Amino acid sequence: MKFGDVIIEKTDYLALKKILNFHKYYHDDLQKDALDILKVSLDHAKICDTSEVPEGIVRLYSNVTVTISGKKQTFQLVLEDDHTNNDRKVSVRSILGAALIGLSVGDQVKVPDCMAPIVIEHVEWLPKDTMRYSLKNE
Repeated sequence: MKFGDVIIEKTDYLALKKILNFHKYYHDDLQKDALDILKVSLDHAKICDTSEVPEGIVRLYSNVTVTISGKKQTFQLVLEDDHTNNDRKVSVRSILGAALIGLSVGDQVKVPDCMAPIVIEHVEWLPKDTMRYSLKNE
């Protein structure tokens, strides 16, 4: 890891912890695996104010470009998974999303069922007013 630790912005951390509070109620094994990955990341993360987060860190609602087996893919990392498959969004409740949150440009991650490592190529943060942190389960 480029910075030695997973780095999570404080607002993102609070939203992700709220997801984990519902963790015991999930019955979907794939989503449970993703939330287990997320829990480990949060347990070892460095939590920062927005102004302290280094550039290039994968945050909620950022646009992320990765390389998988030599092919570049760009998507937005979102909190909820209520999107269609063609809108280029990946939920943090998925294994890929949970594995990427808090990592940085240049970092690599391996996820189950993917032989090649996934390399983070570019991260673009969106303006804070475009982010939606509310959860459906509130």
